[in-house]
Amino acid sequence: MSTQFARSIGGYQTATAGTTQTQAGATALTGAVNVVTTGNASDGVKLPAERPVGDIVHIVNISAAALNVYPATGGAINGGSANAAKALAANMAGAYISLGSENWGAVLSA
Repeated sequence: MSTQFARSIGGYQTATAGTTQTQAGATALTGAVNVVTTGNASDGVKLPAERPVGDIVHIVNISAAALNVYPATGGAINGGSANAAKALAANMAGAYISLGSENWGAVLSA
């Protein structure tokens, strides 16, 4: 039996969510831990592209408004529709695990 542990990518980053409320206008994330502020519900951030299976990106939404988290172009989160956002509630956090091919699994705080 073999055990392989997931790994986080990058470092710590603070970000302000893109205000276009679209995948194209979402702020691209580059850190392993991303602390995000947003002014309005549905402002967005985008997960990094071309990440190996098992890479983890953490997002902490420290805002009073929900945040849209988008996959990279062509990808999906939790088996949803391609390019669709997954909401991260106000003052909550999520761990996003790369499944390859721009697809991500999300584990969100309650």
